[in-house]
Amino acid sequence: MSLAYERVNVFPPQVNPMSETTIELAQLSQQIEARLQAGKPEEAAALARVVLVRLPRHLPTYQRLLRATWLMKRTQEGEDWARRLLQADPGSSLAWRSLAYAVELKGMRNSARAMWKRAFEADPYHPDIRNGLSRTSLQRVHALVLNTACLASLYLRGGRWAHAANTYWGLMQVEQRRIDFQLHCAVALWQQNARTEAYRLARQLTQRHPHLLLAWIVLSSLGDVDDRALARNPILSMDPDGEYVRGWLGIPFTGAPTQLQITLKESALLQSVDGNTVLQ
Repeated sequence: MSLAYERVNVFPPQVNPMSETTIELAQLSQQIEARLQAGKPEEAAALARVVLVRLPRHLPTYQRLLRATWLMKRTQEGEDWARRLLQADPGSSLAWRSLAYAVELKGMRNSARAMWKRAFEADPYHPDIRNGLSRTSLQRVHALVLNTACLASLYLRGGRWAHAANTYWGLMQVEQRRIDFQLHCAVALWQQNARTEAYRLARQLTQRHPHLLLAWIVLSSLGDVDDRALARNPILSMDPDGEYVRGWLGIPFTGAPTQLQITLKESALLQSVDGNTVLQ
């Protein structure tokens, strides 16, 4: 059974109501998503910038910008956003895909192949990732064979926590420098209620890598009041509504929606896809 975690609220600053208006972060994110789905990446990117002015480390917006740059074929921008996202989520298949493609276009085939492999290990059945790995591999027949890291990722995404924890634990012994293995092991241990070991891993990870969102989530859930205080700001800055973690693992997340203050000029961008005004 999945373990939930507490949310923390973002309190917007006092502003002049005549020059700014309030919108829920979730509503703004839905508008960005609608434009991506409608094939309007430029509009999606413009709205994404509205979010990032207020929340410059908001990971769901990083994801949407990666998708927008992919649709617009802006590989350099995609590479930049991918590197930022990987600091917080080293197992992001979306980030590895964008990074691999950008490096491949630079003619760096060996480096690109290694990055495509990382994307493949995170999401082995994504068609773009499979094509990229096959395209850059010398032995294409064997390139798409699932390895242990692929299986561990499938266990994790499928909520098979014990299988995931055991597999990642074994991978950690072989490749001790892979942060994603350590992070995913901590998450799997947490979700199967192996509290002591999950807490130990999460604490080590947050001390060495302060931008790992999931490590802070685990620490906040399992730690004491001091741990929760330490985790508060990183969680608020990266995922205040819990959207990223909810989409990643389906972990329950409760609390009041995050409110953002935007200017009237920015609110003019908020026309729904069918032409109706979003803000009333």
